[in-house]
Amino acid sequence: MKPGTIHYDFHIDHLTPDTLRLTRFVDYVDALRGIFGATEDVYFHQVRKGSAVLEFAVSDKAAPRIEKRLHLLGTPDMPADMVAPCTAINRYLRRDGSSARLARKGGSAPLAYFAGIRTPLAQEAVVHENGTLDGVLVGVKGVDDSVQVWVKADDDNVLKCNAKREIARQLVHLFDTYVRVAGKGKWRRGDDARWTLEEFDIQSFEQLDETPLEKQVQDIQAIADNGWNELEDTQAAWRELRAD
Repeated sequence: MKPGTIHYDFHIDHLTPDTLRLTRFVDYVDALRGIFGATEDVYFHQVRKGSAVLEFAVSDKAAPRIEKRLHLLGTPDMPADMVAPCTAINRYLRRDGSSARLARKGGSAPLAYFAGIRTPLAQEAVVHENGTLDGVLVGVKGVDDSVQVWVKADDDNVLKCNAKREIARQLVHLFDTYVRVAGKGKWRRGDDARWTLEEFDIQSFEQLDETPLEKQVQDIQAIADNGWNELEDTQAAWRELRAD
């Protein structure tokens, strides 16, 4: 064991080093990188026999932070950047007919459990529906007929969308502004009970007014005989109208 490190084991049931394909090994390691969330302090050590056990070494200084993070896995407080790698690991495990657990080397209680093949199918769902996405346009790039478009939502998640070249050509002029894109999306509910956007085809868009709500209300109140000055809470009424 490397001095100054604590080791963690990722046990994959029903697989051995002889049956773990190289491509799947890379998939698991890449997803676990997102689970640990501190790649500069995590080192791959070895694959041990038994069930396939992927052993990682973590620096002493990072171990408490990483273990605190692992305890949030699958809870409502799970960090947003753990959702995708967690979903990916369970997807790989289902394809491999396995489940897995992550624990300190030599420890008895797992720090995290991945249900994989044992995930009840009823927990997963895929929905295709029309809708809208609001956010700041942060990227437009592509050489094919379908161009990739990135929209940064209010929760700081960057949503990856697609658009036809004609629409993308118009969107470019709205770079770094607040927009609403409308189209058809593919949403997946994973085994963590959270919905994630997998695809979104933009069919139309509009630039949104970035004027703060308070300023919009003040502008309306400045109009004579508008009726808004008679309301007790004009901002609440305006929010209700915008929600409709």
